[in-house]
Amino acid sequence: MSTPGLKPIVLYDIPCVVQGQPWSAKTMITRHGLPFQTVWLECPEIKPFYEQHSLAPTTLRVTKETATPIHTLPVIMDPNTNRLITDSFVIAQYLDEQYPDTPKVMPNNITALVYVFQTAIHNTVMGTVLLATFRGAQKLNPVSKEYVIRTRTEQFGIPWEQFVTPEKREQQWNAMRAACDTMDGWYATSSGQFILGDTPCFADFMVAGLYKWIQYYFEDQEWEEVKRWNGGRWMRLVKATDKYLDCLK
Repeated sequence: MSTPGLKPIVLYDIPCVVQGQPWSAKTMITRHGLPFQTVWLECPEIKPFYEQHSLAPTTLRVTKETATPIHTLPVIMDPNTNRLITDSFVIAQYLDEQYPDTPKVMPNNITALVYVFQTAIHNTVMGTVLLATFRGAQKLNPVSKEYVIRTRTEQFGIPWEQFVTPEKREQQWNAMRAACDTMDGWYATSSGQFILGDTPCFADFMVAGLYKWIQYYFEDQEWEEVKRWNGGRWMRLVKATDKYLDCLK
C-alpha cells in the first residue's frame, strides 16, 4: 500500500561498514507503505542529539551501582506531524495510530501482549550480551567502535579481549542456542509462519531483526550454524520479512 503526498519520515540510525543492514524500524515503516530517508548518527552523537531535541533517555543502565541514562536509536522524525519518536516499540504504536489506513504492525489490540513478548525476548537473549556486543562492534565505523569498547568495558568491568575468551564464547553460544529453542517453542504454537499465523506483526519484526543482526554482524560460520537451527525456522522467517525491505535495495 502506498501513501502518496506524504513527506518522507526521517529515520535516525547507526552507520556501519556493512551496507544495507536492516532494522525492525525500517521494516515497520515499509510495512505501512510510508516513504522514509535515513540520517546516520555515530554512537557519540546520539546523546547530544537527544539533548538538542529535549528527548528523554530511553532507558537506564546500572554501572557500579550507579544508574546512567541511556540514549538509543532508532529515532524517527515525522515531518507530517513534526514529531520525534524514540524507542522501536513506541514507534510501532505511533505508526499504527497515526496512519490507521495502512497495515498495522500491532493489530487486534495486541499491544500489551507484544510488550510482554518484547520483554521476554530481551530476557531470553540476555546470556549472549558479551558475545553480541563484541561481534557488533567489529562492524561499526571506527568512532562508534571506540565508543562501544570504552563504554562497555566500563559497564561490564572486564577488558575487551575477555568478552569472547574460548570459555565465555562457548557459554554464550550455548545460551544463544537455548534462546533459539525457547523462541522456537513460542512459534511452534502458531498456525502459520508468523507468531499470529499468516500475518506478520511487530513481534515478528523484532525476532527477524534479531536474526538479521546475527546474519550481518556475527561471523559467517556462526550464521551458517544458526540458520540451520530449529529446522531452519529462522532462515524462513528472515526470508518472509525481507520483502518489507525492498525499498532498501
